[in-house]
Amino acid sequence: MASQSGIGVSEALSTTFVDAVSNKGSLRLILVHIENETLVPSLVRPPTESKTEVEDFELLADILYDDKPAYVLFRLGDNADEDWLFISYVPDQAKVRDKMLYASTRATISRQLGDSNFKKSMFATTKDDLTPRGYLAHLASQKAQAPMTLRERELADIKAAEGADSSSMGTTLRSSNVWGSGDNTVNANLGLKWDEDAQKALSSWSAENSVTMVQFIINIPTETIVVSPHDHSGQLQFPDDQPTYTFYKFLHDGDSERRVFIYSCPSKSPIKSRLIYSCNSSSVSSKGPDYGFTLDKKIETSSPEEVDIDYIKSELGLSSPSTNSDASNLKPSTGFAKPARPGRRR
Repeated sequence: MASQSGIGVSEALSTTFVDAVSNKGSLRLILVHIENETLVPSLVRPPTESKTEVEDFELLADILYDDKPAYVLFRLGDNADEDWLFISYVPDQAKVRDKMLYASTRATISRQLGDSNFKKSMFATTKDDLTPRGYLAHLASQKAQAPMTLRERELADIKAAEGADSSSMGTTLRSSNVWGSGDNTVNANLGLKWDEDAQKALSSWSAENSVTMVQFIINIPTETIVVSPHDHSGQLQFPDDQPTYTFYKFLHDGDSERRVFIYSCPSKSPIKSRLIYSCNSSSVSSKGPDYGFTLDKKIETSSPEEVDIDYIKSELGLSSPSTNSDASNLKPSTGFAKPARPGRRR
C-alpha cells in the first residue's frame, strides 16, 4: 500500500509487528527508521525481566540518536491484547528534511500496521521526553487534555514538528505556518534554488506590463524552483492536486496596478509536498526586492477553484465587478498583507 509521501511499510516490519502482536510478551518495542523510501525495523527489544512498562522506557536512551528521527512501537503491558503506544521521535537537531519526512509519514505507518492497534500516541523531540519520568509526565498531561481523534493527533504531531523546525532554525513561526527568508538565488529552509528560466520569468513579470501572471512549482527531487507547466499565459488557473506559487498583476478600472502573490495548496496534494511548499512559501514571496517590486497582497488557499477575479477583488478590498469585462484588464504594482491561515478564505 503506497503512502501519500511514497513511503510504505516493508514486509519485514509488517511481519515483525504481526508476530509481536500475536505472541504474548515477546517484544517490548520495535524501533523503526525510514531507509531507501521504506519503513523498516531497525531493532527489537523484549521486556526487561521484573520491570514494568514504565520502567522499560529506560531502554530508549541507548537506541535513539540526538539527531536522527525514529518511530517506536512500544507495547503497553505484557498481554497479547494490550494496546501499543505509537511514538514519533523527531529531535530538534535532526535535519529539516528528515523532520518533515517523518512527520508526513507518521499516519502511513499507523494506518498500514492497523490504527486499531495504536490507541495511544506520543510525540517527542528529546530523549528526556522518553524516560520513565517523561512518560509519566505525558500521561499526566493527557489526563488534563480533551481526548483527540487519530487524525487530530496526526495534525498535532505535524504542527509540533514544524514548530521544532522553526525554533531550531532561529526563525519565528507565523500563524500561517509559512516561514523563512531567502537571497536572490537560494531560499531558506530546504536550500531551494531558482533555475535560470524561473529567474527570467519572474524578472519579466516584474518589468513587462504585458506579462500579467507567472506561476512556479518546486521540483522536489532537484530542490529547485521552476516555471509551472500549468502556467497558462496570464489566465488564473491552478492544478487541483499540486501546490503552486503564483505572482499576479491586477488593474481595476484604470486604477494603479496591484501585485498579488497566491500560494495555492490543494487538499489533494501529498502531505510531503504540502509541508515543503508551506516551509518555503515565505521565501518565494519575499523575492520582490531582488526583482524591483513589492506586493500589495499575499493570499493562501487550499481551494484554488475559488480564486478568480472576484475573489482577488475582494481580497484587495475592491468592489465586485458588475460584469466579467474586467477579466481583460489584468495588468501589473506595490505593498504587503499578512496571509490567512492555509485553507481559509479571508
